[in-house]
Amino acid sequence: MRRQYAELLRGAAAQPSLPLVASLHAASLRRAAVPAAALIHAYSACGDPAAARSLFDGLPAQDQTLSARTALASAMSAHGRCSEALALFRGVEGEMDDRAVTVALAAAGLVVEGRALFARVPRPALQHYTCMVEMLGRAGLVDEAEGLLARVEARPDRVICGVLLAACRVHGRVDVAERVDRLMRKYGIA
Repeated sequence: MRRQYAELLRGAAAQPSLPLVASLHAASLRRAAVPAAALIHAYSACGDPAAARSLFDGLPAQDQTLSARTALASAMSAHGRCSEALALFRGVEGEMDDRAVTVALAAAGLVVEGRALFARVPRPALQHYTCMVEMLGRAGLVDEAEGLLARVEARPDRVICGVLLAACRVHGRVDVAERVDRLMRKYGIA
């Protein structure tokens, strides 16, 4: 039953159909059938971050899980409410998983906040480096972004290289773009 509701919610969010999401929400409450994170995502996809926030705020404390927080932070960030998104992780930084860190980095937006958050991640994953390279690139800090790419312990992928190349194009940094191109050839990244 839970799986069926989750599939229906994904479909309603993809349309997006707010009345359908609200109906599924009401039906799921009667049957306790859908995780809060799925409902939060569906409300956000339908353009109603206020309903997503209201749903989260109405949850008992034990149901305000990391998964639900991450879904709401993603919703708030997608709707330009980045400071609200970051506030959701205050006090639970030690519990954050890779997805939560990625959502928080994407919401950070400001380089100072992003650097501080990134510095607290014990073992950053490739997607965390990608978020930072993108943030630094948007801010015009292409040299710092290139230096961060050089420190990645994992094999770089097309996404992180593409993010840095986009920053090079925007900021006219042909020299860095040429080095990124050589790195991509070295690793066989197309």
